[in-house]
Amino acid sequence: MTGVSARFRAFLTEAPHWVELLAQVPAEHVRRHDTIHPAFHGCIDWHSACHATWALLACQRLTGQRAHAPIVDSVLVPDKLALEEADLKARPDFEMPYGRAWFLRLALEDRIVTGSTRLTFFARTVADSLVAHYRAAPPNPFAREYANPAWALVNLLDYARTENKPEYATFAREMAAAHFVPALDRLPTLTEEDSWTDFMAVTPMACEIAVRTGAMDAADALRKAGDRIFALTPVTEPKRPHHYALNFSRAWALFALYESSGDERLLSLYLDHMLTGLSRPSWWRGDYRAVAHWVPQFGIFALQRALLHDKGVSS
Repeated sequence: MTGVSARFRAFLTEAPHWVELLAQVPAEHVRRHDTIHPAFHGCIDWHSACHATWALLACQRLTGQRAHAPIVDSVLVPDKLALEEADLKARPDFEMPYGRAWFLRLALEDRIVTGSTRLTFFARTVADSLVAHYRAAPPNPFAREYANPAWALVNLLDYARTENKPEYATFAREMAAAHFVPALDRLPTLTEEDSWTDFMAVTPMACEIAVRTGAMDAADALRKAGDRIFALTPVTEPKRPHHYALNFSRAWALFALYESSGDERLLSLYLDHMLTGLSRPSWWRGDYRAVAHWVPQFGIFALQRALLHDKGVSS
């Protein structure tokens, strides 16, 4: 066993405990009435309420603990969901693409964890809206934060695989081949991207969607972007609230690339970023408005990739 492998085994021993700690935060806040939305009204905003609900389902899947199941059921009430779906249909730009992508993540997790079909038709509406959005306006691979298309397409891809909807996976691959593969020849400079105090890891996620859709081989992606990726170091002094989650979004993309390539340098970077973020609790359960309403969910998603890999379930 290599040194990195040993580090990873030790990390996996503690990972379920970290999931439980992180999940305590959205469990506390997802039922708050911060907005007037019928179902997703906690955690400051619609998308954060979506991924807070997702996080509680993910916690159940990863730990086997059902403590948060009543909270999830109190959010995913059919009559309230019908109102949410009607609202998204009436406002095609609302939460496009970021929140809608998180809703697909919630829908696929709910299907896996509970076997329920309560989100099935709503999720198809959302998936169709993402496809229509990118058919009308092709994705800019370097769009940042809420506009980041790699995040939307990753969730569309995973939703397609969970629900056996190959047409969505095909669409994600077409978008990756047409827009992300060429983009790896014109990446922003490391200095430029390091100046972005954002929550989404643009270059690693561009590589992830290119590789995971099959539009590009992992080795080819690393030949084009490896110098940039292997130069990453964890954020230790966040510049603004959105910067607090960048270690986690980098980590989930780094892990996906590790799964595809087997390059342990990526696994080492994943661990560096995860441990930096997890070891600073004030970054994810501190101020409610700045971090606690959303950052823990990013951490759980990054942990989920490693834990599912350990169970033989790939990203």
